[in-house]
Amino acid sequence: MERPLFILSVAVLFIGFCSELVNAQPTSSRKSSIVEPISELKAVASKSEPTVYPKGTVPNISIHQAAAEGNIEVLRQHILVQAPDYINTKNGSGWTPLHFAYAKGQKKTALFLLENGARYEARNNLGQAPYDIVLLKNNFKNSSFALVELFTSEACSSCPPAERLTSEIRQMSHVKGLKVYCVSFHVDYFDGANWKDKYSNPVYSARQRAYEFKKFSGMYYTPQMIVNGDYQTLGHNRVKAYNAINRALKKPSKVAVSVRQIKKDKNFISVNACAVGEFVNSALCVVLVENGIQRRITGGENKGRILRTDNVVLDFKYIEIQGAASKEFHFSEKITANRNFSVVSFVQRIDSMSVLGAHATMIRQLGEHHAADL
Repeated sequence: MERPLFILSVAVLFIGFCSELVNAQPTSSRKSSIVEPISELKAVASKSEPTVYPKGTVPNISIHQAAAEGNIEVLRQHILVQAPDYINTKNGSGWTPLHFAYAKGQKKTALFLLENGARYEARNNLGQAPYDIVLLKNNFKNSSFALVELFTSEACSSCPPAERLTSEIRQMSHVKGLKVYCVSFHVDYFDGANWKDKYSNPVYSARQRAYEFKKFSGMYYTPQMIVNGDYQTLGHNRVKAYNAINRALKKPSKVAVSVRQIKKDKNFISVNACAVGEFVNSALCVVLVENGIQRRITGGENKGRILRTDNVVLDFKYIEIQGAASKEFHFSEKITANRNFSVVSFVQRIDSMSVLGAHATMIRQLGEHHAADL
């Protein structure tokens, strides 16, 4: 049963939305709009060489330029005559030789560098590791996307059809290779004495209220679907849902977002999220979701039903940014063989709530990183 709930006051809504913000600063933030253009690799690399070398005769070609060009013999010579950690030397923008190898798609060169001590997680001045550069480049080339948010509740009898629809949308996007990312926020205003949604959170309810205050009609309900922060519809209305997604996919994004799982503490899920492009007054957001959840409901409007759901939001974090930025995020969930996690990252305007770019990654048991990432 749809239950429209009216906003009580502007102040409450604004405070509720702001309470979602994580009081943290990005690893690095700059108004640079894009990663370093590949056409400038040689110029940037040549400027990075020191005027005095520690010992021996060094090649005329800089180590950064050699990595960009895939010149393994020159790299080998640098390794022989330079200081032991010279393979990780950075230029003025913080790029290492491995950054250049990844940026130019030099797979053999990247593997050679990694085998000789290059750091896979070396970060440039914008907090980007070498593979982040690859992801951001690819996302600039394929920029159309749709972020599908569903506001739902286990205690709402109208929500299961909407949850089945978002599961269908998720599967369809995988089959067709579309950048469509689904996240289901469970609101808390249906919770009561008879049933409390395990996944509900007042922060998610505040997020929905912020949409209504800043973007839509001043009322909110479940199930509500919002696409790219710009289109909203009843969550189980198939025609309107697909129309909104198709409209979103026709708009190329000027913002590239990447999110990548990184190895940290085994008791946490850790990712590095990056954003580049033209934007201000925005938030870099990350959402941890779980798929394939099955629960028997013993109270509320869905009493006696077994609900199977995907895209369930387990945690939601973000930081305010004013330009290109990156940030590591950590979630206190353990990776196990029987759980299916993914992380969705996106950039969203704080004032208009429009989503400017998005990306997602599956979470898995991590092995050793190598040049196969290319």
